[in-house]
Order: sequence, then structure tokens, then C-alpha cells
Amino acid sequence: MKKTNFFYAAAIALVSAFGMQSCSVEDNPSESIEPVKGPYVYDFAAVAEAGENPVKLNGNNANGQGFPWWESAEDPDRDRNGYKGYKWEEGSLLPEVCHVWLFNNQINGNVKDGGLQITQNSCAVAIDGVQSGSTVKIFYTAPEVAEQISLKDVPFGTWSAWVDGELTTPSDPDWHEGESNGQPYGDGSVIRYADLSAYAKLIVDATDGVPRFLFNRDVNDGQWNADESQSHLIEYPKGDDVWSAKYFTVEDIEGGKRYTVDLAQMVKDKGYAHLHAIKGANWSNCTATSMKLEGFPTVENMIWAVGDGSKNNGGAPLSTATVDGAAAVSGVTAVPSGAEIKVLTAAPYAKSLPHIVVKAKKGMVITKVVITNVAE
Repeated sequence: MKKTNFFYAAAIALVSAFGMQSCSVEDNPSESIEPVKGPYVYDFAAVAEAGENPVKLNGNNANGQGFPWWESAEDPDRDRNGYKGYKWEEGSLLPEVCHVWLFNNQINGNVKDGGLQITQNSCAVAIDGVQSGSTVKIFYTAPEVAEQISLKDVPFGTWSAWVDGELTTPSDPDWHEGESNGQPYGDGSVIRYADLSAYAKLIVDATDGVPRFLFNRDVNDGQWNADESQSHLIEYPKGDDVWSAKYFTVEDIEGGKRYTVDLAQMVKDKGYAHLHAIKGANWSNCTATSMKLEGFPTVENMIWAVGDGSKNNGGAPLSTATVDGAAAVSGVTAVPSGAEIKVLTAAPYAKSLPHIVVKAKKGMVITKVVITNVAE
């Protein structure tokens, strides 16, 4: 594509978009800004599909589109140039005026594979050229995240009942991670247990031997039975063609095998998942190098990031907004994909256009940003 001279394009873009005659470094563009016609649609998914690679543009004062991000009165230009946008090129699918900026990240080179990739965690995404009454919608995809914790971190001990009991006597389970042992975890008498019902999976890596899992004893001395209706224990391994095998999968990993227990399915079938012990099968030793629990996957949202600014920018108020009708609270309010961000106030900063900011997580892909202002 033919590149347009940056300063010429920036000047033309600002005049056409904001009705400004000039914008020097010392000017405050927000004081003379006219309502921006909308909507502005930044379709990063379409740009990615077309194979377009926007050219880098740092936020700066020369084009009136820098951002005082968490600045102080003593150091007003500290992070202004940390924001990255794009230079418009003739024929681009993107609007000529850049109103979408990433902090300490690149737009050029990261528009690919379905949209604008967020490649660092807690990335600030700024949308400028807004005013009171503007609406902004940010569409994005986010990977499902499932947190893992050590099995050792779950309370273990004696319970008041086999089913629906209370933990009466907390105690430590046997724990032998990374060493050959006949019982890597739990209670050899299969009396005490840990309630794993709130987790999706138990994942155990073993480098030698075969781990033997003992779950859900519901009567004293209850045993596994080939007839599921008569069984008072879930045990593995008992063969690959028995009813209890449905909760367990095995895969090869480097140096050993990974055993995954489907706790969610166990809870669905039985109402709970109580782990009594992990022993070595056939009364032999087993080396469990990792014993972890995985929670249920969740999709993370962007978070509203701009608050009252009482400690920033010399005490000037920062932008305020609602998200789907509820007041946006800095660092707390989730911004789901496609949520309507209604700008209430967009504070005029020296040398910068009024803007709003959200925080994006690493792995998110921004597919589209739509900015609609009050002017038609």
C-alpha cells in the first residue's frame, strides 16, 4: 500500500474529524474539539483476514493524540509516548484517524489470526476522541482460563459422615511428591478424605509405577464392586472395561504418564468427589511428580481502568462511564465483549484528546471497536 506522509495525514485527519485548524505541541486539542462524527469502526478481524499490517505509530503530542497515563503534575510526559497506534495508509480497511491505542504494545505486527492480539498481560487499551455521551463497544475473544492448585492445599481429615458431612478434625494427608513411595497421598486406611467436589479435574503425573486412586467410600470398609449399583468405592485401576474406568484417562508425557480424573463427571453421577488416597497399584511403589487440581474454565473480561484520578495528573478527575448501565469502578468493573460503555465525563488533558481506558489480558484478541459520538 502507498504510505501517506504522516504529518500531512495527521493534520488532514484531525481537521476533518475534529474541525481543528491546527494543533501544536503547546495546544490543548480537547479545548477546541468538535463532536466527532460516528460511528468509527475499527474492524481488526477484517484487517487480519485481508492480511493488512498497520504501520506503527507512537502516541505523541505532534498529532494531538498522546495520553497522560497515570501521570503526575511534576512529570506530565512520563508515559505519554508509551502508547502505540497506527499510521493510516491509503487503501487501508481501518479509519484514517487512529482512536485505538495500546500501552507498551504494538498494533503493527499484532493484527493477525482473527484480530488485534494482546501479547502482554494487563495491557492498557485506550480509546480517545470521546466526550460525554459517547458510546464505545469493544468486541473481543478471550481464552478460557482454568486455574490449578496443588492437591495438598485442599483441606483433608476426618468428616462427620461419609456423605454431606462436615470436616470435624482437619489433618495432614500423607504426601510424597517426587519420591518413590507406596502411598503418594492420603490415608492408607481409606477413612479420612478431601472433598474435591468443587474442582473439574485431578491431574497426577507419574514417572514410575501406576497410581491407584480410591474415591467415594460411602460406608465403613466399603469396597469396589463390578456391579456399579452395589459398589461402595470408586477405584482405579480395575481394568479398562469396567464402569469406574470412565472417570480416568491416561496419556503419555515425557518421562512418564499423566492420569486425569474427571471430577465433574463424578460429581454429576454420584453427587460428590471424595479422595481418600493415592497408592501404588498392586502394593508396589509409585512416583508421583505432580498432583494438582484444576478448576472449571472461566472466560476473563476486560476491566475498566480509569478511576477518579485524585492522586494522578495533579488531582484532575479522570474519565467516568457506565458499562451496560452500571457505574464503572476502576479495577473492579468487568467489560464483557460487546458491552456498551457510555462515557459520562472525559476529562480534558493538556496536549491530549479525552479518552477512556480498559485493561486487557494476555491472549485476548480484539476483533472490533465501535465508537459512536453524539454528533450525527
